[in-house]
Amino acid sequence: MRLLPKASLAAQGHSLEGTPPILGFTKHSHCVSYEMQLMQRPVGSKGPTQYIRDSWKAGLAMESIAIQPGLVSGRPVPGSSRQRIAARGVASPPSSAVAASTSRSLGLAVGFAAGLRGLRIVAKRRASRLAWRGRKGHGRLAGVQLQATAAATEATESEADVVVIGSGLAGLTCAGVLAAAGKSVTVLESHYVPGGAAHTFRARAKGIKGDFCFDSGPSLYGGLSGERTSSPLKHVYQILGEEPEWITYDRWNAFIPEGEANAAIGYEEFVSKLLPRFGGPDAPQQWERLMNRIIPMADAICNGPPPSFVREDLGVAATLARYLTKLKSIPGGPQKLSEPFSQFLEDAKVTDPFIKNWMDMFAFLLQGLPSYGAPTSMMAYMMGDMYKKNTCLDFPKGGNEALVGALVRGVEKHGGQVLLKKHVEEVLVEGGRAAGVRLKDGHVIRAPTVVSNADWQVTRSLIKEGSAPELEDYLKTTWKEYKLLKSFIHLHLGFRGDGLPSGHCEEFPAQWGVFNSWSDLEAPRNAVLVSCPSMLDPDLAPPGHHVVHAYTPATEPWEDWADLDEGSSEYKKKKQEARDFLYSAVARQVPDLEDRVVLELVGTPRTHRRFLRKPSGTYGLRVQAPEMLPGHKTPLEGFHMCGDSTAPGIGVPAVVMSGHICANNIMSVPEHWQILDKIKDWTTELEI
Repeated sequence: MRLLPKASLAAQGHSLEGTPPILGFTKHSHCVSYEMQLMQRPVGSKGPTQYIRDSWKAGLAMESIAIQPGLVSGRPVPGSSRQRIAARGVASPPSSAVAASTSRSLGLAVGFAAGLRGLRIVAKRRASRLAWRGRKGHGRLAGVQLQATAAATEATESEADVVVIGSGLAGLTCAGVLAAAGKSVTVLESHYVPGGAAHTFRARAKGIKGDFCFDSGPSLYGGLSGERTSSPLKHVYQILGEEPEWITYDRWNAFIPEGEANAAIGYEEFVSKLLPRFGGPDAPQQWERLMNRIIPMADAICNGPPPSFVREDLGVAATLARYLTKLKSIPGGPQKLSEPFSQFLEDAKVTDPFIKNWMDMFAFLLQGLPSYGAPTSMMAYMMGDMYKKNTCLDFPKGGNEALVGALVRGVEKHGGQVLLKKHVEEVLVEGGRAAGVRLKDGHVIRAPTVVSNADWQVTRSLIKEGSAPELEDYLKTTWKEYKLLKSFIHLHLGFRGDGLPSGHCEEFPAQWGVFNSWSDLEAPRNAVLVSCPSMLDPDLAPPGHHVVHAYTPATEPWEDWADLDEGSSEYKKKKQEARDFLYSAVARQVPDLEDRVVLELVGTPRTHRRFLRKPSGTYGLRVQAPEMLPGHKTPLEGFHMCGDSTAPGIGVPAVVMSGHICANNIMSVPEHWQILDKIKDWTTELEI
């Protein structure tokens, strides 16, 4: 019999709808798509763009460099605003002299990138405070505590250098990097916990002592446990001087149409176990040919300049210049990076159905689209990392709570603050530029720089009509061309572990996927991802119990749920059907699951929308290679954006990269350079 702890859930702010969802399979490979495409994709030519092109052609045999019009701004800034920005140490737009100097430097810097055809530069406080701290040790949440004083309660205004709206991974990354650079930063989060789609929540079951800790989103990580790696998130931790403790493990399981594909990550078991069982007669030869073609490209990406050098102004000349020795040629030319991976497979003459389906699966898990929509850069990075010698998967001890906690500690360590239950009502615009925010409770925080880590549609709602016409038009039109990915259904369970292995092992991998058909991976109720993190970290569940999270990776149509009344019998029926479907996926590895469950939470697309403020309950925007999302600057001076509505897009590494680039745009070049000093150099050995 399942015991549903309504009282304890209500006390935590959760309904029986379950948890905010969601991110799918997470690997740090996704980040490279934007960085490397940025380095080879021209956009237009006028103003500063043409100057750079002329400069480059005069001194170097390079074809083009493009600065997206309007993102490197030459507009005059009102004197009072400029003075206020300068006093706070926020970078102002470059002068023509700086532009002339840096354009030459940019040519010299990028000229060493053999085969690269161009560079696209897309464009403290007194108040009621909810202080969120990580526990000592591995950074587990100690809880949210209200620290209010009479003075803080009475305060109606406060100040900061930078206000960040939202504490998703992008927002916390942006805030942390800026705080490490000496900015006074305030992060404002509507929810009662930080982390956005990567937050953790707790629940209890009647009669069982202890918390069941559920991660709402990503669960599969790599490239983070090593001291020196190319992971964008690892680099942020190095900048902040804070990091969770990592648990390493070696395998995951997949139930595919052909059977169970349980193998350690890496080259050996894939070749010795999976290819002979599922591949055709020449599958080993095709796989070897594919890897031989992709490793040189993966090397150029994995061991190339880190995404943290990127900034969307002329200062990129200096920040890229420090990594000249890491620049490598791209086999076939840089245009290959933005091509769909399906084209790469075709060029490599890969025709084996199992290999093609396996690649489609990984592409789909990484960014929500099979190989035909996945950039080659992303897949090259992933394959180089997944199939190298001595590779492993990583998991933060304490779950995503620890991962997010390290970022929060980093912000606070450098003098910033993360305020919870602080709902931003409006972005203030004065003198033609961002001037701060007004909260729902009426409190005003003044800042010359505002960053929105919210979805673009939510961001649009924060701009008062008529206050910033150019920005309003930008938000209204820029994202129109992109379709939305679908939503999720979720299942969070607490269950008894008696008779099961005590931890992750070959007989019971902590992570698995279920794929019912290869014909259409995007089809509803086809694919399910399952994570049982307590197999890796037993502290995530009461003694003798486990937690599991199962979800469909952005394949649930919002339209099927949009108009349903959550109290209606129709809604409850659909929810039961979703629950049963997800149960079947978990039961593939826990056959007697129904008899073990002591706690059950089911989430629907409407749950996702409510808890994460994601319109239509979406995962994000559906970006198909070679498309790219907008950059991080906006037409409104001092107003920036980061997160999954901006390049590179969805997924942990992508949003971390987005937040970092956004921070880079706000810092001066010398500040940016000092931040880069904190990143440890690395060399990734890609020997197979």
